[in-house]
This record gives sequence, structure tokens and C-alpha cells, in this order.
Amino acid sequence: MKEYWILTGSFGSGKSELALNLALDKVKEGPCTLVDLDVINPYFRTSERGDVLEPAGVKLIMPPFALEKIEIMSLSAQVYSVFAPGEGTVIFDIGGDDVGSIALGQYKPRFDLIPKDKLHVLFVVNPLRPTAADLPSALDTLYKIQYVSRLDVTGIVNNANLAGETDVSHLAEGYELVKAVSRHTGIPVWGTCGTRDVLSSFRQYAEEHSLDPAYIGTCQPIEVMMHRSWDKFLAEGL
Repeated sequence: MKEYWILTGSFGSGKSELALNLALDKVKEGPCTLVDLDVINPYFRTSERGDVLEPAGVKLIMPPFALEKIEIMSLSAQVYSVFAPGEGTVIFDIGGDDVGSIALGQYKPRFDLIPKDKLHVLFVVNPLRPTAADLPSALDTLYKIQYVSRLDVTGIVNNANLAGETDVSHLAEGYELVKAVSRHTGIPVWGTCGTRDVLSSFRQYAEEHSLDPAYIGTCQPIEVMMHRSWDKFLAEGL
């Protein structure tokens, strides 16, 4: 039976980075398909990293005309193929906020057929973005995403970051916010994301400050592959 991961959240929360890293982890265990379902923000889309995904064995499904300098708000019919019986992992990278999550709604009858233990709907939180800067903002976004997607969030992710400026204090700030969201909603914290160095520092910080492991969850190392910086642009282009 396939396992499904759906990554939702605000614009700039880091859904695409997590989707890429999760796909590269999961493909080591068996077949993996990454579905780029973002028809809202073409500037950050997982399809750009086909050069990394496909050599690793990850199947990539993207919107029609993606990466061809033509943006049409339509979805590939190939998406339906991921609901066929089989084994492996399917990861959905969704557009930001509730607007991006509207695209999920049309697949609701298919998601309803998936056993609950095989369907993971993650809400990725970056408190350093205005749409999730505090508890009311994060809750507002979460509830809107659930409403338009018609799917219940099953896990919260602390992905507090300021790109290359991220340090342990940011993850600590994210910890407090996801803890508050979890307590308010009853939704468990699935995990905490960060580069290996920052994540290592946060583990030490968590031990020293007796942070509750329940609000840390799985520590998911992230290799940054979607970072936009002037230095990177000069060296590699977009």
C-alpha cells in the first residue's frame, strides 16, 4: 500500500524544501513520486529540481508547461495515476496558503479511500513569515487550508528559518509556536526541520532547556536546494 505525504503551509514556509528532502529520503526505501501541485507561485517550485530528483529515481509530476516560461493554472492528468494500487511513497507539494490548497479539493474522493495511517497531511510553520508569525495567524491559515482542501491536518512541522541566516534561536522560536498550535488544536507535532548544523545545535539547546520532545518530533535534516541568493545566482543561475 502506498504512503501519501501532503505538505501544506503559508507562502515561504519551506514546503518545497521539505518535499525535496523527504522525496530523496523516501526513494531509498522504494518507489517515490513527487507531485508538484503548486499552480500559485512558479518562482519556487519543486519541478526546478528535476535534475536532482530524476537521477535519484524520484518520479516527478508537474503542471503542464511548468518551466517553459508559460504559466497556466492547470494540473496534469498524470496526478490521478498516483492513486493506482502499488507500493512506495507519494509526496504532494502544495501551493501556499489556502489559495494553493484549493487544488487538493478535487482529489478528495481519492484521499478518502486511503487508510488513515497511510495519509499524512503536514502543516509547515515558519514563524519568520508574516502569515504565521503568531498563534492567531498560524491558526487562521491552518483552518483555511483544512476548509478548502477538505482534509484534516495530521501533523505540524517546525521549519523556522531565515535562509542562510538561520540559527538555533529561530528553531527555538518555532518550537514555542508549534507547541501553542498543537495545544490549541490537538494536532501533534510531526517534526522539526533545519540544516544539519543548526539542527544539531537545536538538539543541544533542547536538552539544556528541557524542551518537551513531543513538540520537537522527528528531527528532519534539510539540504537547501531551493535557496535564492545573489551569490548562488551568479555561480549557478536560477
